[in-house]
Amino acid sequence: MIQSRHRRPIVVIGLMSALLLLAGCTALSSTTRRAGQASVTTLKGVAHVSRATSHASVTRPDGPRYADADAFVRSQRPQLARQAAVGGGEDIDALAVLLNKPDHRALARWMQAHYRALFSDRSVSASTIVSRIDAQAG
Repeated sequence: MIQSRHRRPIVVIGLMSALLLLAGCTALSSTTRRAGQASVTTLKGVAHVSRATSHASVTRPDGPRYADADAFVRSQRPQLARQAAVGGGEDIDALAVLLNKPDHRALARWMQAHYRALFSDRSVSASTIVSRIDAQAG
């Protein structure tokens, strides 16, 4: 009976030590994970700012933003083609703003009338589409 009393504190101390070690590992793991996430977030922010800076317009404030319009046409080409086929839509309105075309409806009508030249050939680049629209559309 005397032996079991002496063993109990040793077992309790051993269990408490194990719990403290596990808690320390968890805290270290959590801190390392948070530091890694902060680094990734910072890198994403730097990449976003770099992309935004490389697409910055050098035209006057109310002038066409060709780099933005080119990127928009590249990303929204299927939607723009669909909207040009029917003669209007919100993506055409957004493109009109980027190209400083005040009459969005006139742009939509022009794009509908020139649908084949703009969208029938997939090899026509986005920048070519933008320059055709800017040169011809009202």
